[in-house]
Amino acid sequence: MEIINFSYLIAPLSREDFFQNYWEKKFVHHIHNNPGYFNNVLTISDIDSFISQQNLIPDGIRLMNKGSNIPSAEWTKSDTLLDGTIKLVIDPEKLLRLFNRGATIIINSAEKSIFRLSEACRTLEQELKFRIQANIYITPPNSQGFALHYDPHDIFLMQIKGPKTWLIYDTGEDIPIKYRSFSKAPRLISQFDINTGDFLYIPRGTSHEAMSSEASTIHVNFSLKPVYGYHLIEELARIASEKEKFFRLTIPHGFSTITERNAYLATFKQKLNELIEHIEPEQLLEKKSNDFVKDQTLNFRGKLISLLQLESLDLETVVSRQAGFECIFKTVKGEFTIQFGRQKVIIPPFIEKDTLLQFEPFRVKQIKGLITDAGKLQLVHKLIEAGFLNIDDTQHD
Repeated sequence: MEIINFSYLIAPLSREDFFQNYWEKKFVHHIHNNPGYFNNVLTISDIDSFISQQNLIPDGIRLMNKGSNIPSAEWTKSDTLLDGTIKLVIDPEKLLRLFNRGATIIINSAEKSIFRLSEACRTLEQELKFRIQANIYITPPNSQGFALHYDPHDIFLMQIKGPKTWLIYDTGEDIPIKYRSFSKAPRLISQFDINTGDFLYIPRGTSHEAMSSEASTIHVNFSLKPVYGYHLIEELARIASEKEKFFRLTIPHGFSTITERNAYLATFKQKLNELIEHIEPEQLLEKKSNDFVKDQTLNFRGKLISLLQLESLDLETVVSRQAGFECIFKTVKGEFTIQFGRQKVIIPPFIEKDTLLQFEPFRVKQIKGLITDAGKLQLVHKLIEAGFLNIDDTQHD
């Protein structure tokens, strides 16, 4: 089964239609009439396997009932390890008993624990170029987890088990970045049911509430964490603090005179204008793009298998570039570097790069340039350890 991509997620909308007409503007509800549409994102079996673990710590787990939080003391227990260490773990029996009594189970950052979600989030992150967090909501019949609210981030919602009734309100919130009290009294603008396999996009600030009826429900939210315009101003402030001594000075204090205060403001305006004049917006965008590459969730699938085969690495070994993460390729003073996550690998200048950078499998001996066979093995060894290359399991014909 293929991993979900963005086009599959928002179908039948095109990417152009979505970003021009819906993104940060209005909600989207797609009825797919296909209960298995999101089986490549999450299944009930995935959730059951996660919750049934006997040593599951409560971090990231919440229980809610009609907007009220249920303390973890009611659904956890102490577990003593063989060395005498005592730690708090989830008691599945207590957890599911509370679920049967009307509590919604929320699993936050589930992409860190459920592989299928991890793969889906990583694929979408690479397409959209920003971070994504997956949260799961499991609601019993005739229940409501959260009361009427809005989220300060955009959401892609996939209904894993339905139906669930949704109510959308207008409260005057305009793409907020943090939660505040409603600007005006909520006004209901839409009510509809979401069934198994349906999709919902909710822009940040869209006030909503949802409740189950006679059946239990499950949905997974992809909470989106992009870079906003004000983040570029924050980056500008960082540059200002590094490049200009004036911005590191204390602003006028309680003993400053009016003359000193006015002089400071005049200099501040001058220095700020000079900074803006010399810093191109493209530099700020590039910095944020590079930050994404450094902070992205890397794909480590297959890395252990490759490391275990390093001892038998030879010139006939078939390797290929690991997919699923963004790289920065840069040549500085004759040195070619590859950076992804916190890894940085230097490639000698006398080696042809095309073979190494392609995604097609190749044999170690096929690396071209002024390099010995021993040098080829040493280079590939380094790239496998870094996670840039993987060894192909079907390496020998």
